[in-house]
Amino acid sequence: MANACPISFERINERTARVNGAFTVLSMIVFLFTPFKAIVLILGADLFIRGFLNSDYSFYSLLSRTLLQVFNINPVMTNAGPKIFAAKVGFVFCFGISLFEYFAMPSAAQIVAAMLMFFAFLEAAFGFCVACRMYPYMPDFVK
Repeated sequence: MANACPISFERINERTARVNGAFTVLSMIVFLFTPFKAIVLILGADLFIRGFLNSDYSFYSLLSRTLLQVFNINPVMTNAGPKIFAAKVGFVFCFGISLFEYFAMPSAAQIVAAMLMFFAFLEAAFGFCVACRMYPYMPDFVK
């Protein structure tokens, strides 16, 4: 995310974010293709922790950091502001999916889940974070 505005003084490991994206893709695959719909609540809680609290307490981030340590992959640090914003956007997606499921609108839930999965795939496979690209243009009250 080299061309993002340096809004945050906090730094995050880009590779951890990419592995988190892969876990999001896996979670959405579970949601879409198995009867275990509660996975969206688990992912939503994790994204809430990453976006609004502290990513040190995020289960997916802890698992990502552990995998990177096990495979001895060096960190690549980047601005945390856009990644935190992306976690907030992901939480909104999960909230929408949950609402559609609750109100028995499975097609809408599947569409939103597929969109989230696509955006997470872009992050995981190519390091392209759509929410991060939008971040510099968002008003301060949204960030």
